Amino acid sequence: MPRTILEIVQAAAPRIGIARPSVLMSSTDETDIELRSVLQEAADRIVRAHDWSMLKVEETNTGDGTTEGFDLPTAYLRMPKEGQIWSTRWQHPLAPVTAEEWLRLEVREYDLVVGTWIILEGQIKFKPVLTSAEPARWFYIANTAIKPASGVNKARFTEDADTFRLGDRILELALIWEWRASKGVPYEEHMVTAETALAQALSDDKGARIIAQASRRNF
Repeated sequence: MPRTILEIVQAAAPRIGIARPSVLMSSTDETDIELRSVLQEAADRIVRAHDWSMLKVEETNTGDGTTEGFDLPTAYLRMPKEGQIWSTRWQHPLAPVTAEEWLRLEVREYDLVVGTWIILEGQIKFKPVLTSAEPARWFYIANTAIKPASGVNKARFTEDADTFRLGDRILELALIWEWRASKGVPYEEHMVTAETALAQALSDDKGARIIAQASRRNF
């Protein structure tokens, strides 16, 4: 069973030179406030390090023949590095375009041979627009790496009973070296240990990656 963030901090306390706290998130002690900040930064750094299978969520946008843009999911963090969007309308995945390419498509009318997409202004947009009942299916990386004792997953720690969905050990090791580094005490050995554990976690997670295929097509 994964350890709570309070248990993680209590376990790390001897190696970062502090007393074991009895509470964390509700504490007004300056050290505990610093701990919360470093713990969250360590968690965010781990989330950004990889397209974790645990955080991959499938989304479907269904066209109506006129709507070009769809609001991004509330928990959207980013597209996977090799993410693709598939529609029943095209034989190939839709092609991602840059902002300048999108502008060119807006200004000039082209007879597109493959669908295109872009993320702008908090929306994912498609050109040509999705036809009526046409689905566009894709994965995104969610920011919900935190699991509460009850309720839905979230992006930030708020309760002592919260757990880290990507692994309590890598979070503990990251907390130790980042805390020591912030205090100007030797941290290099702890950083190597944390990076080794993270690298192993990345390796273990590779089997869940989506098979890469060429995604760019000529318009």
